[in-house]
Amino acid sequence: MAKGVSNKKARIDALAHLGKDLTRRCRAHCELCGHGNRGLEALEVEPLPAEPDLDHTMFICEQCRQAMRPKELNHQYWRFLETTIWSDLPAVQVTAVRLTRRLSVQGEEWATSLLEGLYLSPAIIEWLNEP
Repeated sequence: MAKGVSNKKARIDALAHLGKDLTRRCRAHCELCGHGNRGLEALEVEPLPAEPDLDHTMFICEQCRQAMRPKELNHQYWRFLETTIWSDLPAVQVTAVRLTRRLSVQGEEWATSLLEGLYLSPAIIEWLNEP
């Protein structure tokens, strides 16, 4: 058990080293909803690489982090995905697609339409298909 705790702490420390680069990249705004002046936290997007890296990590606000936890998503909150899903940041786009798919399954027509008109690069499709 101590080894697992040690590995988790080492990963958190490695993520902390990405903080300045993440802050510069997002200009201190949530990379999902775009709001500024909110506390941001690094979120790694699975599947995780052996070591944390910028391409698999994004900075999101606590409001977005909390909003993605419930089994049933609040469709009104997530309407900004209509623009976020076109992000050129791989971790952000993958997360936006995953959330939009969940909304589509919930019966949100706008989410279904968005997915039908979406072009994804082969690399993003591969990432989405990985376990």
